[in-house]
Amino acid sequence: MPITTEQIREIRQQFARLKPATVTLDGHRPMTIKEAIFSLAPTLERMKKRGFDTQEIVERLHEKGIAIKPPTLTKYLKEYRRQKDSRKSKKQDTPPPPQPQTSVSQKDTALNRQPITYNSFVRPDIPDDEL
Repeated sequence: MPITTEQIREIRQQFARLKPATVTLDGHRPMTIKEAIFSLAPTLERMKKRGFDTQEIVERLHEKGIAIKPPTLTKYLKEYRRQKDSRKSKKQDTPPPPQPQTSVSQKDTALNRQPITYNSFVRPDIPDDEL
């Protein structure tokens, strides 16, 4: 059965309107506890700086429906910091821009050297008249 361009157009329009099964109609998707902590990590870090201890943060998270234990929260926050630091170091470790290429004579003068010249000649072991 041949497929027409009209059928392709209809299929394309129908597929464009489809939503994945894991995404709700509001565009929200279920998250794991770890994903939730990673997305809240900047806020949780600020809470710790303001004086909240881990147990207090865990209690606040429980109130909001995120069940996590203090050691797990600490582990996830450390992992978040490590990932954040590694991203920063990757940005800082960029290689320097490439140097413009110079010719051999420019390199020699740049290094205060004279170009190497060879003053030699080939001396035949058989005289020319015998060849």
